[in-house]
Amino acid sequence: MIKLEIDKKEIMAKKGETVLEVAQRHGIYIPTLCYQKDLVPYGGCRLCIVEVKGWSIPVASCTLPVEDGMVVKTDTPRLKKLRRFSLQLILSEHPHACLICDKEEECAKYQECIEKSAVTFGCKFCARNGDCELQELVEKLGIKEIPFEFSYRNLEIEKFDPFFERDYNLCILCGRCVRMCQEVRGAGILDFQHRGPETLVGTAYNLSHLEIGCQFCGACVDVCPTGALRDRYSKWLGLPERYVKTTCALCNIGCSIKINVRANTVVSSTPDNNQICVRGRFGIAPLVHHPKRIISPMLRKGERLVEVEWEEAFDFVCTKLNEYRAKTGILFSPQLTIEAINSVYGLADHLQCEKLATTSALETNLKPLDLKGFRGDLVFVIVNTDMISDFSPLLLKLRSQQKIKPAFIVIDAVDSKLTQIVDLWLRPELGKEVDVLKLLFAQKKMKNTTAVSTQDIKLGKDLLKKKNIYLLYNPYNIKNITVPKYVKKIPLTAKINALKIIDMGVDSSTMDLLQDKNIDCLYLLGTAPKLNRKYKTIIVQDCFPPQVRFDLFLPTATFAEVNGSVVNIEGKIKRIRKAIEPLGKSKSDDWIIAQISKRLNHNTKNRKPKKRKTIISAIAKNRKVGEKYPIHLIVRENSYSFRGHRLSDLMKGFERLRGDGYVRVNKRTAKKLRVKDGAEIKIIGRTLNLVMPARITEDVPENSVLVYYHPSMGAVNSQPVRVECVH
Repeated sequence: MIKLEIDKKEIMAKKGETVLEVAQRHGIYIPTLCYQKDLVPYGGCRLCIVEVKGWSIPVASCTLPVEDGMVVKTDTPRLKKLRRFSLQLILSEHPHACLICDKEEECAKYQECIEKSAVTFGCKFCARNGDCELQELVEKLGIKEIPFEFSYRNLEIEKFDPFFERDYNLCILCGRCVRMCQEVRGAGILDFQHRGPETLVGTAYNLSHLEIGCQFCGACVDVCPTGALRDRYSKWLGLPERYVKTTCALCNIGCSIKINVRANTVVSSTPDNNQICVRGRFGIAPLVHHPKRIISPMLRKGERLVEVEWEEAFDFVCTKLNEYRAKTGILFSPQLTIEAINSVYGLADHLQCEKLATTSALETNLKPLDLKGFRGDLVFVIVNTDMISDFSPLLLKLRSQQKIKPAFIVIDAVDSKLTQIVDLWLRPELGKEVDVLKLLFAQKKMKNTTAVSTQDIKLGKDLLKKKNIYLLYNPYNIKNITVPKYVKKIPLTAKINALKIIDMGVDSSTMDLLQDKNIDCLYLLGTAPKLNRKYKTIIVQDCFPPQVRFDLFLPTATFAEVNGSVVNIEGKIKRIRKAIEPLGKSKSDDWIIAQISKRLNHNTKNRKPKKRKTIISAIAKNRKVGEKYPIHLIVRENSYSFRGHRLSDLMKGFERLRGDGYVRVNKRTAKKLRVKDGAEIKIIGRTLNLVMPARITEDVPENSVLVYYHPSMGAVNSQPVRVECVH
């Protein structure tokens, strides 16, 4: 331990700590702008300067390591003067009329003199008003005037990308966003452009964030001290009055998040001292308050859907479930809470229902992921899984928590953001991914028919030598993987609660349940499949209406409106905490099922539902292309969905980012078929007939098209198809 003195206070510090870190830990205030926890100290703003005994000039405390016997002063007249000077220089290129106005308090109430500056200059009209670090520093440092000529950059506000916009007229060049993007996220999208007074933050070649491959994780927005980067959705909703720590249920990682609330409105969701993805950062608030949500029970009377009270809805449900009982099929979403899933199983037991299924891809060898178990010199082999798009927080942990930098090998016929940053990308012929694995782990020479060069196979073997090998794959995207025993297989499923459902078991796959002609009553809980036959009764329990004709709609609350729990990919039980009261008449899934069970005289208390015996994967058998169906249709699991509804169908930003509403067609294949970009094409298979607009790309291999899993359109399994132009 190191002993030093800060402002006449003796303090013990650890070797390697900076003066700023030690001061903050002991509650000693030192102003900062460019400093940010978890980022390498930058020392650019010069506001954190301190005086050190024996040193002739002040020095930035964020880059100053502690030394034994060091005597530090943080609040002298000299330091105050220098800090004010530095901040005045920064403000000379930032709209500051409101910051130094002597009528600030009155303006906050009455806006009595807003005419003195343009609206874009006024703090009152900034999305960060009241939560701006410049406002706080101006007040604490007592700045009343700016002695320098104001230089306004007059830059166009960048509104052409989804999720957040950028007004670099408000940028103070602190570099937080740049360093966050490069050091923590490893994306490298942002950097400083130009030099001197022309310096700006931007992307390479001034491309849009979409064009350059931004993940839209929002980490840059969260560290920005001003209103230069701002959330599109929440910018005018006002400052949050409180926040609730909870768990994001949009994927299987189950990241800890804060839901920021004003009145009974979710303003935004932000990380809870961790890194999250675009779904958790920008998807929750607009999902909860989406205009398409149904928040009252709806009962079909004749040809019309009529809003009814819960009592009438429950009477209808109980009448139908009693009528059909064993002829009822229940299909539920894994994105329910554990409590709701237990209630579903209990209800199925009471009804003697032998047709219970979930929409999640299941694999019997799925086990909890032990992040602490990754030790030594590691190499991760990733097969048919875009971990940047689907599991970016997990990928960050795999990359950052190891003492020795791990190696990454990707085996995938489809190009993705991940292939651009890994050590080696092996791109086989479609369907030959398992053969590539056999070549990598083969002790003897094998014939190579995978379209991967022998040289690349050798490079892969060299990367695997004397290392602990982990195989990561999505069981929905690939099956029948066999590897040597020394290779640890880690299946990655996109949906939360997969481990819970595997433990409980299901009776059948989604496809088998929907093809069962003995089912007369279909109960859909958070799912929206395509139905190929008619049912006597369809009951839907969801947040959004499905694309099927239903008899009753029971409105459920989102995970931001309920208390409960979920099981994540690590097997941890994560708490779901209610941030706001359920909107309208919507209720939690477990409450709805409990009310139905009560009316059916089924006592759910102290009763454990029975476990189902079988696990049946939802993946169909591979079939070869032929003359009738000459094109490979690749269907990849869609981790960008909520209770069976694609996020891209609900929010334009996700449609622009993911393009789920398009079918990706190989460039050369499109030329052969005379398909133009954006034109509608028909995809016809043995059990498939869907129409979608085309997106021409080289991301998918030749003679193939790719869509994301979308049960309401019938896009469920990869299969041979033929492609026809609609016009």
